[in-house]
Amino acid sequence: MAATLQDRGGGEFAIEGDLDFQSVAALWQQARRSFRQQPALRIDLAGVNRSDSSGVALLVDWLRQARERGQDLQFVNIPAQMQAIVRVAGLDGLLPA
Repeated sequence: MAATLQDRGGGEFAIEGDLDFQSVAALWQQARRSFRQQPALRIDLAGVNRSDSSGVALLVDWLRQARERGQDLQFVNIPAQMQAIVRVAGLDGLLPA
C-alpha cells in the first residue's frame, strides 16, 4: 500500500501506508509544498504499516527542511519498526518524538 500524506489542518499531518523507496519520493514532493507555509509541524506516523530506511531518511530530511525554515517539528506515534531503524542508525537524539 503506497503511503499518503493527509493534511489535518493547523500544521498537523498524518502518514498512512508503507514508507519505502517507491513511496518516499512522492511524499517528499507533496510535503515540500504542504509544509512550507506552516509555522510548526506535527506529523502523526500511527498509520504507517511498515517502513524501511528510506522512510527514516525522509523524516531526517523533513527535519532538516524545517530547521532551515525555522519551523518547530514533532513526530508522534513513531512505529516500533522505525524506532529500531533510528536506534541502529544512531539517530535517537536527532529525531524529535
